[in-house]
Amino acid sequence: MLDWNRVELGFERFLELLLRDARVQAELEASRATFFAWPEAARRPLSERRHLEWFLLERPCDALGAVPAIAWQEPWRAALGEPSSELASAFLESLPGAFEVTSLVASEGLWVRDLFTGGEHPVAASHATETFAVGDLLVGRLFPAGGGVHLASPAVTVLRSPPLLAAVRHDLESMRRARRGVLRIQQLELEHLFHSAVPVEAARPAPGEGRARARVGLATLGLEPRVIESLLLRVARGAREADPRTVTELLNELAFETPIELSSARLVLTDLWDIERAVAAGAPGTSTAEGDAAAALAAFDAGRAQGKDLEQLFRDLERDLGLEDEGSESEAAPEEDEAGAPDFPGVVGAMVEEFLWESAREEGSERARELDPARLFGRYAADVGVFEDLGVTRLVDFAARWLLDESGLGDELELLRALDALAAFCRWSEEHHEVKLWSAFEASFTDLRQALPRHLRLRSAAPHGAGQGATFEVLAVEGESATLRTRAGEERRVPLTAAQARELEAGDVVRLAQRGRTSSVGAGYPALLARLVS
Repeated sequence: MLDWNRVELGFERFLELLLRDARVQAELEASRATFFAWPEAARRPLSERRHLEWFLLERPCDALGAVPAIAWQEPWRAALGEPSSELASAFLESLPGAFEVTSLVASEGLWVRDLFTGGEHPVAASHATETFAVGDLLVGRLFPAGGGVHLASPAVTVLRSPPLLAAVRHDLESMRRARRGVLRIQQLELEHLFHSAVPVEAARPAPGEGRARARVGLATLGLEPRVIESLLLRVARGAREADPRTVTELLNELAFETPIELSSARLVLTDLWDIERAVAAGAPGTSTAEGDAAAALAAFDAGRAQGKDLEQLFRDLERDLGLEDEGSESEAAPEEDEAGAPDFPGVVGAMVEEFLWESAREEGSERARELDPARLFGRYAADVGVFEDLGVTRLVDFAARWLLDESGLGDELELLRALDALAAFCRWSEEHHEVKLWSAFEASFTDLRQALPRHLRLRSAAPHGAGQGATFEVLAVEGESATLRTRAGEERRVPLTAAQARELEAGDVVRLAQRGRTSSVGAGYPALLARLVS
């Protein structure tokens, strides 16, 4: 049976190989941005060791064309001076996870239950009774040592918190029921779930403080006060109704009605939603605070100015001020909190990493490199907490808007490569996890593959830049001009350059750029996006 000294020796030999290759060293350093979700996470205990374990054992390395532990098998074994198939298996079959301590055996070790897979494992540890307690949560990696026994990495984190253990059990059971199969986890996802989140005390201010912080954050992005108060109200309402689609819907609206930086807005709104949801779950039916009242009245004034139905506005105002009858259906608390705040922000990125890992193992490193742009989708969907919540709205928004606006891709081949990688990820998700992304996205994929290069060319032909602000639907293109319609139904006509006239089509969505009194078409989007936000 292996002991920890031999496992450590194996790590030392891998580290020696890494230090001899400048390309791999550079990639290790660059990968820190992916592994550590915020700067302080890199300074947590044993964070560098966890990063090294992930880099060596899970992450496909571009410089090597494979995961380092696989690519370096021959020189690694030669450096060890022994065939060491047992040690190689310990590394390649090591198990990352979250494990509940179920029993202790004096002078021998402990038994743990893998909360993701449900499996039970004995772990060798001579001082187990002095170090651990039944009910502890161990987060990290186990190495098979032979005879069914495992060794725990020194970077394993021990968390002694019954409420945390209960929450993790609850969330994973919910995910397991939804996914109908064994849950799998990678070290990157573990890091983001348990080590890289903002500390709880920083992420859970009082409701009034949370709204004040969100108000400042949204104002910094350039939104008008009336728009901000409406957003605060809608986030609070969505949290009380346990509707996880709230933030996504608001971001879709902001994407087409404002020029603000959406990734920052996503962080502000998700943070506020999380705070409001925690309050709603802990104290359903509680009266709104002063900040809620101000937001409710602002929304009422905005609706009246827009000519909305006055009776409905009064009903909404009564509900938002907590003045409805106690038996009102809208005051009823949800039976369960499963539709509450996102459980595991970053889960999509972790699933993408699993997809790339399996692609490298099954189809080779060259194919994995072709699919690498799928990581862009993980970056876009960083706010998603439950993988099964993904749907066609997010897929189309990513492909038809985000890739054009925020990915930084300026080459048609790069754009199509990213779209093809997304399609492959959707097919893999459906085949391996029964999450029907491809069924939802397949019809849109064909249209998008034809439309995206055209819109990239349209942007390059824009005479006054990409444009900003409100969006317009293209009703008709006639010669070197186009007839546009606002979402409110107003029409206007704008000139086009000859190059733009060749690329623009009826049904497309555009933003206008302004120079002096002259308006011109700046950014364009596929027609699918018009249907998405209609």
